[in-house]
Amino acid sequence: MAELDPDAYPDDDSSWPIDGTDDGYSPSAKTVSVVLLYLVIFVIGVAGNTLTVSVVALNPHLRTVTNLFISQMAVGDLTLLLLAMPFDVISTYVFQKWNFSGEFCSVVYFFQDYAIAVTAFTLTAMSIDRFLTLSRPMRAYSIRSAKKFVAVAFLVQLLAVSAALPKSHFSDVTKMPVLPVAANNESAGTVCRLVLSRSASLKFSLTRIAVFYVVPLIIITIAFTRINAFLKSSEAQVLLSANYKIMAACKRALKLLLTLITLFSVLFLPATIDSIVSVFVRDGFSTYNKWYSLCEFLADTFFYSISVYKPFVYSLLSVNFRRGYRNLICCLRNNPNKESIVSQSDDSSTVEASSLWSYYSGADSIDAGNVGDRL
Repeated sequence: MAELDPDAYPDDDSSWPIDGTDDGYSPSAKTVSVVLLYLVIFVIGVAGNTLTVSVVALNPHLRTVTNLFISQMAVGDLTLLLLAMPFDVISTYVFQKWNFSGEFCSVVYFFQDYAIAVTAFTLTAMSIDRFLTLSRPMRAYSIRSAKKFVAVAFLVQLLAVSAALPKSHFSDVTKMPVLPVAANNESAGTVCRLVLSRSASLKFSLTRIAVFYVVPLIIITIAFTRINAFLKSSEAQVLLSANYKIMAACKRALKLLLTLITLFSVLFLPATIDSIVSVFVRDGFSTYNKWYSLCEFLADTFFYSISVYKPFVYSLLSVNFRRGYRNLICCLRNNPNKESIVSQSDDSSTVEASSLWSYYSGADSIDAGNVGDRL
């Protein structure tokens, strides 16, 4: 992870000494500022994702397949914030060394990759399901029941755990050879990192990027290309033009999903680039260059911001979640015994439609009461 405070580097621009006093370590003002920044990320992320899970859990009519997928991502984000970020931030910006055991190093890396994998694979599953739902020949394979959702959710969890295990396995605590060792502190310079050779680290990093970033985005792009082709087809025009509510619901749901995917891609991109660059500079002089260190800090900040942005997107683009958040906060403050946070009759984002395809062909219905969430 990134070292902090580029202005604190010595004139030779090669390393960053740990501030010290007679009483021990004394953090700089910039160190405190960055720790406070991560504290804000932590508080907002935990609060937002907890509200997301609570809104879905407390409102039976909001437990649609889409919202259950959203809850799955929220749980993954909570895992990242609670079980990985605090220890990473403390070691990087407070102690400026890995101050925990080697086993805990593996655990933190596991939860980092697990949380990102849950988000990437869930967004991929949602995109595929959107295509299947909108494709009349393929709609029988879409996720239209709790049983199918449980199967897909289990598959996502299994893939996420499998994808997170390798980095956890190949990580351990080691010493950086060029990091200055503070006086009377034999542990200075220890870091949690991959313990592979440079060539093996490069292959490993490229594989991780393919699994977590490239392959999911390729699948998502193909799914949205097919969706776009369907929406431009004459069949879709006849179907959707007959009911403006269905058309509006379709556009809202696709816009929500596309926004989630775009922000994930942008925020995760710096970390993917850094994972490649760090292979070539990790053991060298440039590791402690102040500008490279600043870039690592920004990559880390974007990485943890992945666990923060989703509740804001739900609030802006979904009436269900916007009202759910507001009413849940008011409920907890004023009436903690209230059971239902949002009543279905007050949920204007629910589209009343007997079926997406029944108008066109008289086929069986597909999640009739939740077209707005499913499309």
